[in-house]
Parts: sequence; structure tokens; C-alpha cells
Amino acid sequence: MAKHHILSLEESQLRNPPGDRDEFLRALGSAVVLACLEPESETISINLPGTGADDSKGEPIITVEHVLEHDQENFEIWMWASSEGVAIAELSPSQLKIVREIVEARQMLH
Repeated sequence: MAKHHILSLEESQLRNPPGDRDEFLRALGSAVVLACLEPESETISINLPGTGADDSKGEPIITVEHVLEHDQENFEIWMWASSEGVAIAELSPSQLKIVREIVEARQMLH
């Protein structure tokens, strides 16, 4: 069965990578793999070479946060939230009905 991982990283890290591009892409790949293999770590940072992987003062090349792991087939993200609000994917009427039913059921619980 496939496992799906939701990871988070700031877009600015991708748009303004420090140093060599190839080195950055290797670090990004490493951070993604480590975040998926060690989801309990929650946040993975890869530091610039020479600063030491465990040196908290070293400048990180990339930081990836593991948000969620899901092991079901046909995994889709319908909604997500951030500090700026909630976003809803483009859903079919039947999918929107399911979301509405979930919201109404949760409201009855509170």
C-alpha cells in the first residue's frame, strides 16, 4: 500500500537558494527523503557544508516540515489551512456535499 506524505516548506527557500544550485537540489532531495523516513522528527534542516549537521548556529540550506502521513489509496487533499485562512480545492458537487455534512456533524458536537 502506498504511503502519502504531506510536507511543508517556504517557497522563498526554493526561489532564493543559497550557494550552488546543484548542491541545493541535493540538499532538498535529502531533506524530503529524511522527512518521509523520519516523520516523527517533524522538521528536517540541512545546513551549509562545513557548519556541521548538528550545529544549530549553521545556516540551513533547506528546512522541510513533515505535516502528515497517510497510507490509503486514492488520497486527495480537499481542504487545507494556514495562518491566512482555509482553502478548498475545486470539488465536485458530491464532494462539497460530503464536506458540508462533515461540518454540520462537527457543529452538532460543539
